[in-house]
Amino acid sequence: MPKSSDTNKSSIAELRDLLDQAQATIFQLKQLLRTQGRYPHEEITLTPTQRKVVDILLQTDGISTKGHLYEALYASKQGHAPDPKILREIIRLIRKQLKPHGIEISSVTGKGYTISNADKDKLNTLIFKSEALNGNLYKGINLSRTQRKFVNLLLAENGVCTKEYLYDVLYTTKQNYKPDPKILREMLWAIRKQFEPFGIEIKTVFGVGYIMPCESKAKLIELIIR
Repeated sequence: MPKSSDTNKSSIAELRDLLDQAQATIFQLKQLLRTQGRYPHEEITLTPTQRKVVDILLQTDGISTKGHLYEALYASKQGHAPDPKILREIIRLIRKQLKPHGIEISSVTGKGYTISNADKDKLNTLIFKSEALNGNLYKGINLSRTQRKFVNLLLAENGVCTKEYLYDVLYTTKQNYKPDPKILREMLWAIRKQFEPFGIEIKTVFGVGYIMPCESKAKLIELIIR
């Protein structure tokens, strides 16, 4: 009996070693394919401004009006008049990346832009894959899209992220909808609850907004899935 038990343990250990080797090989092959550009249609690379436009198109039911898109793009640029040429160029560059994936942004003459529900599903899947490959998902942390947007704003901000700026970004797709401080507090509570086991802090600057300390940013970056 003892010999049989030892044999079983040895077999299990060998299988684990083989599995580890296989996983390591798969990882190396994926890295090689990515560096050689043979990962067809797996990734898109959107700038923060392009991503903001895409998020609005994804979250808006029906037509995203030009006026609404201008408000979102110029929310943090006081004194800057919207430039139609800039919006058209942003849409052109996004379309260029989405075309190989069969995803279309349709123009509605005189109004704005829209994406079909079927194409929204494709785009959501594509974005998820891209984020997983490019490091916008975190090990052990499960954030909703809105929560991830909130966290990304804190990561990108050098200093305090004001409540007004957060409202502007989080509510860009909700026309005629007044920001609710309770929703922001509840979202912050849910994010903090997930961050706490990892020692990641989001500090409140009373009367102003929120800040993520440099040490916490470094810890969060370490959790990025690469």
